[in-house]
Amino acid sequence: MEQIINLTSKYIDYGNEKGRKPVVDPSDYLVGLKKYLLNCNGSTNNTRFKFFYTNDWHGQTDNMGGILGASLQFDSCSQGQKLDTLKLIAGDSWTGANTKKNSLILNLMNYMGFDACAVGNHELDSGSKGLLDTIKSSYHTKFVSSNLKTKQGETPNGIVSSFVKEENGNKYGIIGLSPIDLKTVVAEEKIPDLDVLSLNDTIKNTQAEIDKLKAQGVNKIIILSHIGKDLDTTLAQSLDGVDIIVGGHSHDKIQSASEGENLVRSKSGEPVIILQTGQNAENYGILDVQFNPEGILTKVRNSVMETNKKKSSVIESIKESEIGVSPSIGFVQETQPLPQNRRLAPSPWTACIADSMRDALNTDVALINSANIRKVPQAGKLTERDVEESAPMKNDLMKTKMSEEQIVTAIKNAAQRSFGSSDGYPGLLQCSGIRYTIDSNGKLLSLSFVDRLGNESAVDINNPSKTKMYGVALDSFLANGKEYPEMKPYYEVERFNYDKDTTMINYIKQRPDKDRLVFKDDGRLKIVQTSQPPRQSSNTRNI
Repeated sequence: MEQIINLTSKYIDYGNEKGRKPVVDPSDYLVGLKKYLLNCNGSTNNTRFKFFYTNDWHGQTDNMGGILGASLQFDSCSQGQKLDTLKLIAGDSWTGANTKKNSLILNLMNYMGFDACAVGNHELDSGSKGLLDTIKSSYHTKFVSSNLKTKQGETPNGIVSSFVKEENGNKYGIIGLSPIDLKTVVAEEKIPDLDVLSLNDTIKNTQAEIDKLKAQGVNKIIILSHIGKDLDTTLAQSLDGVDIIVGGHSHDKIQSASEGENLVRSKSGEPVIILQTGQNAENYGILDVQFNPEGILTKVRNSVMETNKKKSSVIESIKESEIGVSPSIGFVQETQPLPQNRRLAPSPWTACIADSMRDALNTDVALINSANIRKVPQAGKLTERDVEESAPMKNDLMKTKMSEEQIVTAIKNAAQRSFGSSDGYPGLLQCSGIRYTIDSNGKLLSLSFVDRLGNESAVDINNPSKTKMYGVALDSFLANGKEYPEMKPYYEVERFNYDKDTTMINYIKQRPDKDRLVFKDDGRLKIVQTSQPPRQSSNTRNI
């Protein structure tokens, strides 16, 4: 049984006395859902509100069958009940620049009845024009962001800062927020016409949106946010009038409702619930709450559940109809799934993609940032689309030269920063032509280069050569140096107008074992446990 939290005694008169702490009374925690529902439905003054929410699908259509099923079940269970309902997604619904696939996902969002979607960073993978062209066809789902601005300081056409949804005579205000670090995680050339407000300006702007909604008689405010859990907490405690924050970007799976964790207090002391379901359409959430006549939360029940992750024949049929049948290129006999935190673990599939880059560009080494790969295909028939969906970003591949010292420094610093941050940002460098070992704090212990015959050459990691050079395959995201400064090329670059999905498809087609593919960890990236205490975080993410 999910925990039901009665918030009444925690907010009465709170905020009238400056600095007063909220009171946590064990008697406030109800035990039975039946009692909770009776209390909600039996009151003529209170409003019961229930909504379906998700975040960060990242275009993972294999898991969207589970979202579709859960959404239809939510609709069925909500029928005939005396309650208001909404469906919300907190951004990054798709990933990559394939506008046909993005349109397909948008059509699914409309079909499922999602009322709003925050504008995350991946909504802009096809650029600002690509996003706006895609969402023109949206007939139900609104795209919301109040802190995403044109160079003239206006909300872009086709996007709304906020809007009001009325259910059974009750008004709900929905405000959208885009990532504060948008300019770090989206290539500048894709959004030259857009800016995002700083954290402080976002807080001020959001409060102005809340005040505007209040002036319209709206006292139940939801923020659809794609800024990450930590900043959502800061936001909640800095605002007056917010009730619910549906978040994304940091990929947290937040269960239930816990005082001090995802149940915090606003500037005026009223309760605020912060929600998030993880990523990749692996989970969905249902929030069931009660508001009093003043629009203050009095009861909360939050449930986060796993989706059915088997491929849906319905979704596959829709994909084939809308995008086309994808050619088969092989058969996966055995594979390891994408790690729970792909930033901090080896991935055999990613390693094979690096091999394909090294082979296609004829280099000594290939490097990929771990977060670049979004999916590992399941066992069974492998199609070109499966590969494309695993590397959807459509960055250009590049070929350059790097010294031994530069490569060692890049790998060393990436490991230190990733293990020194709470979420693994920016992520380890996956590789081909290199073997390296780090400890569980991210300290580089050893590194060697591996030639095409499998011969290893150990490197003195404390004194790597400044003059020994290697040909390196990478992509334009790594080369921009925003997340990995050491990867910005110092030497001449050859650029190719295709990404790593193209090299992987060709690589698989040429393999003699393509009909019995096995992807297993070969030890090229090892992480050993250490008893040494973790270092101070060296994460310098721009927020």
